[in-house]
Amino acid sequence: MLLQDKFNQLEDLLLNHRKSIGIHNGVPFIMLIYSPENEVECRKKIDNIQEKLESKNLNVLSIPINIAIFDYLKKAGVLDKIIEFDKDSPKEVREELFNRCRFFLKDYILNDIQSNSPDIVLVTNVAGLYPYYRVSNLLTSLEKDVRIPFVVFYPGDVKDDKLYFMGEVESNEYYRAQRI
Repeated sequence: MLLQDKFNQLEDLLLNHRKSIGIHNGVPFIMLIYSPENEVECRKKIDNIQEKLESKNLNVLSIPINIAIFDYLKKAGVLDKIIEFDKDSPKEVREELFNRCRFFLKDYILNDIQSNSPDIVLVTNVAGLYPYYRVSNLLTSLEKDVRIPFVVFYPGDVKDDKLYFMGEVESNEYYRAQRI
């Protein structure tokens, strides 16, 4: 399916079928899967769909995950240390980042949702999670708390019916999210 077709399907879901999202799978999560090579094109389409949704008087919360993580690490005073340490000990750094993100991201997203009372959440820039955290971990942590359409723009590929985050690493897979 072409990227434009995926965005057309997403737009139809969010504008015309928003109340039914998640009825069959129990969670209001949508993963729009696109090839990582299409990142620039996808970002433009994300901006476009957000404008369309807002023009219909929908409150849209856009959460760029990479910025949230870097800001968090910078405020914690560890960003430079992590970048430096990653050169010599990438495995330990990835474990540390996984543990930090596991606790931080859930609270960050839920607080952002509570503060903004959106109709729809768009989660962007998830490539910033690679290679230390998975989208499936994030969705699993949020599934009992998020009740509104929650769209994750997922840079990856589907091969033999399996998801590969960033086209390289097989994900833990989150089967409950609706895939586009």
